[in-house]
Amino acid sequence: MRSSLLLVAGVVEALVGPQRTATLGLGCFWEPSETLLKLDGVVDTRCGYAGAAFPDAKPDYNSVCGGDGNVECVPVCVRVTYDEARVSYEDVLDAAFAAAKPVLGSRQYAPIVFAASDEEAERAAAWVAIGGKRDDGLERRQFAVETTDTFWLAEGYHQEYWQKWRPRYAALFALVGLQYADSKLDFLPPAADAACTALAVCIGLLFLGERVLDSETTKLGA
Repeated sequence: MRSSLLLVAGVVEALVGPQRTATLGLGCFWEPSETLLKLDGVVDTRCGYAGAAFPDAKPDYNSVCGGDGNVECVPVCVRVTYDEARVSYEDVLDAAFAAAKPVLGSRQYAPIVFAASDEEAERAAAWVAIGGKRDDGLERRQFAVETTDTFWLAEGYHQEYWQKWRPRYAALFALVGLQYADSKLDFLPPAADAACTALAVCIGLLFLGERVLDSETTKLGA
């Protein structure tokens, strides 16, 4: 799975051209990674970790949850030549601000712009200085700007999480609901009831299997 993701990224870059990346701490990375993919000019988003005091220490989801200093991030890969007529760094930051769901006071879920260069840090700081507030009270000034040259691609089961699991959860809830109704009305034949149970168990095993078999993190440049 991991080698496939990196291969796809390489093919896209070869076909489309050079790209810039923005690495952003936006709270839990599952939803923002999906939302930002809808921005015109963004071709790929990947979940990962950045911002630890010791960036060479390999993180994983458990260590990040345990407080190792890493922040859950969404690296927004703008897979185009950096033509600001289509999408600029500031456009990506605007979209990220709208999509962010940070937890203030939490390092893991902190709102942070991780700059990969001095120029990017200056642009991020200027973006923060513009100010602005969302309807829910989140302000631009609450975004920190930090520099990093290390980004860790998160475990494969975090990538495209809702795209994969939304239909799976829907199927699981439908199966559970059907079996609950059957427990009250007794309308399913035994074979159908057994099939529902087997499918629900398979979905659960898929969840566990992905976490065991696709649990590597990979170090990338910022």
